[in-house]
Amino acid sequence: MVHSSWRVDRVIGAAAFAWSLAFSLAFCIAFSPAIAHAQASNYPSLQVPTASTRDYTAAVSSGAGTTALFQWREAWRPRRHWQLETGLTDRKGSDALSLFVGGGIGQEITRARGDQPLDVLFTAGAGAAFGGGATLARVPVGVSIGHTFALEQGMAITPYVHPRASLDWASGGGASGGSQSEVSLNFDVGVNFQVNSQFAVRAAAAFTGSELGGAQDTFAMGFNWTPAPLSRR
Repeated sequence: MVHSSWRVDRVIGAAAFAWSLAFSLAFCIAFSPAIAHAQASNYPSLQVPTASTRDYTAAVSSGAGTTALFQWREAWRPRRHWQLETGLTDRKGSDALSLFVGGGIGQEITRARGDQPLDVLFTAGAGAAFGGGATLARVPVGVSIGHTFALEQGMAITPYVHPRASLDWASGGGASGGSQSEVSLNFDVGVNFQVNSQFAVRAAAAFTGSELGGAQDTFAMGFNWTPAPLSRR
């Protein structure tokens, strides 16, 4: 009973942190200069269903354009990590690059064990993309769910899904003026192939329910590295 209460408290704390990020980001957007023709910056989260100790991911995503992204995850508390990510998107039909930045947290809800086979990670964050006459911000909250299958010679494969709800804002000026907001449902289907305790290959497809301009389904592939002293054996 005490363990369950502790787990609930951790999830509530994670959610409170995510919403504080959301309000801060919303404030910045509300008072930023109006710019035109917002296009969505959408890419897979590449988030496996377990908390990280420390890892780095470099990936390329394609869909509404080509995106190069970098992610850094770092342990914050036991079974919890925070995350920073940044990258550039070369959008179809635009001569300008779009810069995006974001941050978030991951909190393990449960790990696979004898009576149930799934790892479940609560995720929440906030991010924004700027450039080419567009500003877009998103606040996604969801869970990453999957299972790790051990292979020979220290290798493993982890298929996972990552459904999430997202509060999205797009601001624009120009001829149309105003801004748009919506709540969208999105999910990733991905796989992590662990080559050894330090290196992994990740691939995922992101399916978006967003109706903001330029939003498309995307696919990403990247490499993940965990420093040797922190890698899980």
